[in-house]
Amino acid sequence: MSDYNFLMEVRLSPSYFQALNYISRVAAGAGLNIYLTGGAVRDLTSGQSKIRNLDFTVEGSVQKILKGLRSEPPHKSPADPLAAPVEPAIKVEHFSFDGQRQSASVYFANGVEAEISAAHRESYAKLGRPPEIIPAGIFEDLRRRDFSVDAMAVSLHPNSRGLLLDPTNGALDIENRELRALHSRSFFEDPSRIYRLLRFSLRMGFKVEERTERWFETALESKVWENLTPDQQGRELRAVLQDENPAKVLRVFAEHGLLAGLDRSLTRAKIPLDPLEKVKTALRLTPGADPFLLHFDALAQKLPAADQK
Repeated sequence: MSDYNFLMEVRLSPSYFQALNYISRVAAGAGLNIYLTGGAVRDLTSGQSKIRNLDFTVEGSVQKILKGLRSEPPHKSPADPLAAPVEPAIKVEHFSFDGQRQSASVYFANGVEAEISAAHRESYAKLGRPPEIIPAGIFEDLRRRDFSVDAMAVSLHPNSRGLLLDPTNGALDIENRELRALHSRSFFEDPSRIYRLLRFSLRMGFKVEERTERWFETALESKVWENLTPDQQGRELRAVLQDENPAKVLRVFAEHGLLAGLDRSLTRAKIPLDPLEKVKTALRLTPGADPFLLHFDALAQKLPAADQK
């Protein structure tokens, strides 16, 4: 089994590792169990992708974490020169809190953005519409996710730090290089998973599990992608433009007739392959540049004038 303490230390950039330690320390001080979840755990396990997102799940109140992040931790007392130094707090520039989803986006001065969500399960009164959010434990939270490779968590509690939670055998699917949805209603409950399946399979080079492929085709035939909310559209389009090869992703979306689900203006524009390819060169030559902004600019320049506003 992988040593996740070691993986977090060596695979996360120094600024990301600093933010992770700070958030986990604040959670422990508030008496809360917090976990690294989602894409970061998937990419730590697979070892093939740059860690680009920090997503945390807490069993309890997200607002307690936010309150702790706004408070400076204690520093070493000058009267006690032998006291162990305390890692200084990272300045929180700002955060946004979504009370309905019980999640927060936290932006640190060192450039790190983290998402902190309360562990929950979801109840869908109508497929394709936002669910009711119901507090739950971490295992229920993991089992309601999109794919098994995203349904893993690493404990950050001091007493169990580095422990992997994997109730749906996502690590085995990573070993087999396979993407597997967790239930037959997955794409109908959340149509944005259609886009994520294609995006992940391209980026990771994974095949789609047989049953998942059937569920995917059924969802395409039913055109459930037409039910994406504006918030979902924005998140998925942003994820595409943060990808290393957005032109390739958009081309696959076009082949499946899915561009209109993200933005109807994309169906009236020729995907700008050359400008998007030039962005890859610019990103290599300019460390720290924002791929989203550069890709967005390259894409927007090719939209019809009426759609650029």
